[in-house]
Amino acid sequence: MKHTVKLFTIGMKQIAKDGMLAVMVPAPFLIGLFFKFAIPFINTILVRELSFSLTPWYGLVDGMLICLAPMFAAMISAFLLLEERDEGIHAYYQITPAEGYSYLFARIGLPMIGAFLITIIVAAFFNISSLSAAAILASALVSSCTGIFLAMMVVSLAGNRVEGLAASKLMGISFAGLILIWFLPAPYYYVVSFLPSFWVGKLMTDGTEISSLLFGLLTCLLWITFFTRKFLKKV
Repeated sequence: MKHTVKLFTIGMKQIAKDGMLAVMVPAPFLIGLFFKFAIPFINTILVRELSFSLTPWYGLVDGMLICLAPMFAAMISAFLLLEERDEGIHAYYQITPAEGYSYLFARIGLPMIGAFLITIIVAAFFNISSLSAAAILASALVSSCTGIFLAMMVVSLAGNRVEGLAASKLMGISFAGLILIWFLPAPYYYVVSFLPSFWVGKLMTDGTEISSLLFGLLTCLLWITFFTRKFLKKV
């Protein structure tokens, strides 16, 4: 564990030196501020001018906020892994005590624990749909596990950082499950239930049902297992 923490600390120093990665760290808070004040302001204007309210979609906005924080963490972790692969550093780590799963835990696991805590803070302070503490905790847990899946997807599909930029665009597709649950009637929206974000959406719309939490975590686990095995075959 000591080697894993040391490796995590080295990664944090690398992030601080990389402007593109460093700017993603405060991004969830900045987006949360925007959602908290801009969306209700826009809603007020729409109601006054067009008699159209965004209030029914406030849960969708909060769901996107909860999904964004782990997604940024996933991008940071993935680009850091790919940069170390480009420079051949990952090969060095393979002959140290911090190899294999310990290496992945330092680069993805620990950052996602941080992302989980950040997600809770951001959702608690900036949500606009009066989310309960239970809903925030459950959806943040599923979303953080989704971040692990997204990071593993990028590093298993991309061979270098340039390819990683292209692969990271697939992260946007992961939002489809969250978005479509607001626009497709039941049971048709279950067509995207294989995406973890769908279960975040279920937690937003149906409350903290234990079944939605468990299915969300199971979906994440299946994707994480698939892409982790694919990644470890490449290293």
